Amino acid sequence: MTPGSNLPLSAVRVAVDVTAPVRLDVSGLLLAADGKVRSDDDFVFYNQPSAPGVTHSAAAAGGDTITVDTAAVPEGIEKIVVTASLDTPGATFAGTEPTGTVRNADDGSILASFTPPRLGTETALVVVEIYRRGGGWKVRAVGQGYANGLAGIATDFGVSVEEPAAPAAAPQAPPAP
Repeated sequence: MTPGSNLPLSAVRVAVDVTAPVRLDVSGLLLAADGKVRSDDDFVFYNQPSAPGVTHSAAAAGGDTITVDTAAVPEGIEKIVVTASLDTPGATFAGTEPTGTVRNADDGSILASFTPPRLGTETALVVVEIYRRGGGWKVRAVGQGYANGLAGIATDFGVSVEEPAAPAAAPQAPPAP
């Protein structure tokens, strides 16, 4: 697939494997018609591995997999966005080519494959999206990068991101007389 291309899904259950030569954190976001999650429960990743119709698992090849059972995705969800971010703080995708492989989750047959081209300063990216169209489901190659990591993606899609607490200010000594 090339960026922006799409194709109809021929399977009800699809697995999106995201792999790269480096360790990635892969997640899935279930989006309503407004392009946002309904709540933080619609953010699927290694610490929250399931939501209705969507699961996260570690893949044998060292990447992660987001599996979508389109028949079990709630009616109000229009799109599942599959993202990847680098596991190493401060690292960028420059010189790294992550690949999203969409396959039939039941028989393992490959339906599509996408490697985003020309990545540079991105620290996270939307790899592909699985979306409803005309009563069916399709997959679209996206490859949109973010320079502000997974927090940037999560915030864009309506997930509440807790920032680390600011260090407490040191107490001030009273002025000398």
